[in-house]
Parts: sequence; structure tokens; C-alpha cells
Amino acid sequence: MTVLMVAAAMYGVVQLLLLSAPTRSVGTATTLLAVLVGVYACGTAAAILELTYTRLIAEQTDQSLIRVVNTTAYTTAPWVEELVKISPLLLVGLYARVRRQWGLTDFTILGAALGAGFGLLEALLRYALDADRAIAAHGGWIVPESLSAPYVPGPDQVLTSWLPAPVAPLDLGRGGEVAVGTFTHLVWSTIVGLGVGVLWRARGRWKPLALLPLGAAVAHHTLNNYAATHARTPADDWLENLRPTLGLAPLAALLLAITADLITLHRAKRALPDTLLPTERRDGDTIAAVLHYGSLRVPWTPLIALRFLRLRRSLCYEAATGPPHPQAPLRQAVADTATRIAETDDARAWRIPGLRARIRAASGATAATRTRRSLALLIPCVLVLPSVVFLGLGSFKSTAEVQEYFTTGTGPKLLRAFAVAALVWIAWQLSTLLRTWRQTATATPLLAEPLATHRFRTASALGSATTGSLLLWRSLGRAGTEGQTIPPSHLLDALDRFLVHLGFALLLLSLLALFPPGAGLALAGVTATGEGALGAALAARLGLAGIALMAVGAAGGGGNGSGGSGSGQQANSAAGQAGPAASGDAIGGHRSASSIAKWAREQGWAETQTENGPPKFVDENGIVRITLKQGSSRAPGSGMPHVEIRNAQGERIDPQGNPVTRKSPGNHTPIVWDLP
Repeated sequence: MTVLMVAAAMYGVVQLLLLSAPTRSVGTATTLLAVLVGVYACGTAAAILELTYTRLIAEQTDQSLIRVVNTTAYTTAPWVEELVKISPLLLVGLYARVRRQWGLTDFTILGAALGAGFGLLEALLRYALDADRAIAAHGGWIVPESLSAPYVPGPDQVLTSWLPAPVAPLDLGRGGEVAVGTFTHLVWSTIVGLGVGVLWRARGRWKPLALLPLGAAVAHHTLNNYAATHARTPADDWLENLRPTLGLAPLAALLLAITADLITLHRAKRALPDTLLPTERRDGDTIAAVLHYGSLRVPWTPLIALRFLRLRRSLCYEAATGPPHPQAPLRQAVADTATRIAETDDARAWRIPGLRARIRAASGATAATRTRRSLALLIPCVLVLPSVVFLGLGSFKSTAEVQEYFTTGTGPKLLRAFAVAALVWIAWQLSTLLRTWRQTATATPLLAEPLATHRFRTASALGSATTGSLLLWRSLGRAGTEGQTIPPSHLLDALDRFLVHLGFALLLLSLLALFPPGAGLALAGVTATGEGALGAALAARLGLAGIALMAVGAAGGGGNGSGGSGSGQQANSAAGQAGPAASGDAIGGHRSASSIAKWAREQGWAETQTENGPPKFVDENGIVRITLKQGSSRAPGSGMPHVEIRNAQGERIDPQGNPVTRKSPGNHTPIVWDLP
């Protein structure tokens, strides 16, 4: 049943992800990471807080712990849980870069993901180990534990439901059909996520409106918990009346966020004409331009088009407070990327031979680097295997004996051994994250998402390390590997069933949040120190698709092609007539050694090269304008192939013409090395 509960929780997030596509600037990977943050960071924080205040209240008032738990369930817990679930968004919003570059849609969808993770944790703690006693019925599974039996929906019901709950009380209609419950934690956090977006993005007098979504979520949460801890009351009737419209609340919140963001994007694009594609400027049709470019070379061009749109949305949201300066790094990056897309907007441009080899060369990945990446992926994959077998393969009635193996005998000890190894891996990852805390805030100064992703990973690692340490301590004490993590008669029913071996399995799954980032994030440090704004944008947001765009552009673009919409031909023609000044690039927009050399010769500059020195191009006044360097590991910051540029006065500049110093990142523009 674990697989079905996870599928139901994730399906609700995917539904909202698809609906948010027109205005969302955060990527799918970041949204899925937020689900894990909801499980491990928010879940751990809420458990610690609730365990602490219930014990303190019981000791101060001399009341039984059970009575305190039942009372605080509807008086204190709703506020605590809703604030804890949304706290990651409140914290990352403290960074000006995040609150300026994220729209209301981004805050809303990430709030939904955090709530889905938190609710999924509750469901797993309660019913992940009940595969052996589950009864197949009504297309799903019933856990026979009370008159209002918990029901886990089957695959067909999950796929045909709106925001399905991982588990909910069985609700039979008049005709005997099952009504799949709505995922309440996801609903509440989606609404509160919109409130956080209003808090961080609205102007001063509108900020108090952020309290309305929080108040609505807490009120319904309180009503729900009150009804669960009392016999038949008017609260049950109120909940019954609200049930048909509960699923519409996150939809309304998301549509409100999308509408506000569409207005912001429309206004910003009119103020940023240099970030539009040629087809957009000519016809005003963004969808047609994106669909045409995306059809040129699968999978590269669809990824480039979609990620470019998200990158531009970040700029547009930032521009809502005032148009950025034409030389602002993010604006330059978006405009330069739009130019590259225009130059490669031709089917023949993407038919160049050896494209994958060019991409590998542009990424600069050595054999040692690829080995390290492979190990960084292999280690967590191996460590997570017992948990996948235990909670995944063993979660069905027909395979319940697999789950039984891990809950008795040597199974729990095996889980503990893997959990100890996982704790070591988490500690190492956490030390790396903490060591790069400040560097992350400065190494990629353009984009909010890499910064938020780093903070999300850190929060998840801290939560996992805390939980893992508690589990290890309990397993080595009287509880053993088969005992309860939390003593009986304590807090929530979910925590009361939190067995040590289940905790070990969930700890192993937390490694999913610490998987090495994709190619884009992995290259962010390299490109950000080499190509300034554009390098950071391409690496951190476009990933390998951005590297592919650089490689194709360096190979000559689509200027000579006859297919496509013609935008690439127009762009290249204009560049050829007006030179680098027209394109805003000091090396003609080229990013490979051979194409830069060819371009420099066309400028009439003389080529010189000593026996062991780099190729240089000297103008008629004797100034070295271009120096092509293959890179050397002995020179700090110059280990990758790059070009150094000077203007007519002999001053060092970056491709955008900005003055730089010899050791500054802008003086080392990464290129594809394709010379002999």
C-alpha cells in the first residue's frame, strides 16, 4: 500500500504542476524536492514541537498526557502544523533574490508540495506496515481497524480523482461506489502558500491579506481535528457541507495566482523587448514561437524552450518592481539566450554531426569528474535499496512476507546497518552543504532557484540527521530495532505507531533529497566563474540543454538554413551586417575556439602563436584583442578552455563589453575547444 499512498500524494502535486505551467518559474525537480522537505524537515520539526509542548503542558497542569494531546489537537496543533509546513517558504523568502524572482504561482505550488510531503508522512507512519492485514475492496484497500475504516485508493481511483488523499476514511455513496477523499494537508498548504506569496510580493497595504489564507486553513484544520476527537457534533455537519467544495479551494488559489502572474508577465515583457524571440516581436505569439523551436531537435530544443521561458519569467517577476538596467546580469543573460535561440532557430542548425560529443566537450567533464559523479549517484542508490524492497515491493498483500522479513529477525538489524551508512553519507552531504552556504548565495548571483534548492537540501538533511540520530539511539537502548521510536500513549496516533525499523526505512528514502543535482547545477560553479551572467543562467537553469545550445551556436547556428520560421536567418543576417556591436557580444556571439578564430580573421586581425603559447589575434594597432586558451590545471580559475578579450583601447572586457580585471571570472569566458 505504500506505493499507492505515495502515488496518490504525488499525483495531486503533478496535477497542480501541470495547471501552473503558464506562469510557473520553478522547475519540476525543485517542486518534487519540496515534497521531500515536507516529509523530513517539516515532519521532524512538527513532531519535535508537538512532543515538547504536550509534555510541558502535562507536567505544568498535572493532566494526563492523553487529555493534553486530545485538547491540543484542535487548539494548538493546527497553528503549529500549518506554520511549520509553510516555514521553508517563509525562510527562503527572506532572500530578496527569491521573493523578487518567484511569482505567486511559485509560492502556491511549492506550498502544495510541502503540504503533500507532510501529509504523506502521516499516512506512512500510520499504515505503511499494514500490508498483511489490508483487505482488497472497492478497487482499493481497506485497513480493518475501526467502524470508519481507513481506505487506500487503487490505481484507477487515483488517476481519476482530483487531489486524491493517500488514505482517508471509507466513504461509500448511495450506489455503493467509493468517494476518494481529498488530500486535506495539500489543500491547506496550497492556500497558505498563496498567502506567503502575497506576503512577500504584495505592496505594503496589501500584505495583511496574507493572513486570510492562513486563517482559512487553520480554521478548517481545527474543525477537522475537533470532529475527529469528539463524538457526533455540529462540526461533523459543517465538514460534510464543506466536503464537496474542499477540492476547489486549491484550484481557486492557483487560478488567482496564475491570473495575477499573467498580468505581471504581460507588463514586464512590454518593458523588456530585448528578451523576446524574433517571432514574438513580429507576431506577438509566444506559444507558436516555442512550439516551432521545440520541434527542431528532441529532446534538446523542447528543454531549451521551456527552460528559457521559466528563466525569462524570473526576470519578469523581478522587473515588477521596476525594469532592470540593460546591463543587469540577469537581463543580459536572458537577452543573450534569446539571441542564441534565434540564431539556432533552423532545423539544419541542429543536424550538425557529433552533437553529443560537442556537448560533452562543452561541459568540460573529465574522466575523473564523471567517475566522481557516478559514485555520488551509485552510493545513495545502493543505500536506498533495502527501503525500496521493504516499503515498495513488500507493500502489497501478495508480497507481505517481504515486509515481514524486515520487521522480524535479522531484517531490522539489516535496516539499521544500512541506516548507519546512510547517516554517514548524510553527515558528509550536510557538511558540504553547510560549507558552501555562503558560496551558494554569491556563486550564482543571477537566479533564486539554485539558492532555494540548496536551502531545501540543507533543511532535509538536517531533519534526516536528527531523526536518524534518534532512531539509532532508541535502537541501541531498550526499544531495540523492533520497538517503538516514541513511547506508547504519546502525541499523535501516527507517532504512536512509529516503529524503529520503519524509521530506518524512511531515513534511507531521505537520501532522495540529497541526490547530486543535475548537469545544470553541477556546472553552475564552473560556468559562473567563467562566463558571468550567461554561464550561470545556462548552467543553473538550462542544464545540459543550455550546453547544447552553446555547442550548436558555436558550430555556426542556423544562419544559412532555409527551414524554420526564418528568425534565425534574420538574426544572423543582422549580426553579419552590423558586427558584434549590433549583437551586443564582443566576440560575435561565438563560443567555440574555431569559430572565434574564424571570426577574428574576418575582422582583419593578425594571428600569432609561439611554439607553446596560445593563439592570439592582434589588431592593426598592435593590441592583442583575442587570446584563446585551452586551460591549465596549474592556473587557478583557468583550468577550462576559455577566451580572453580586450577592446580597442587594450582594456580587458567580458563578451558584453564590461571592463574586467585579469583574475576576475568575467576575464575567462568558457568556450568549446575544437582546435587541433
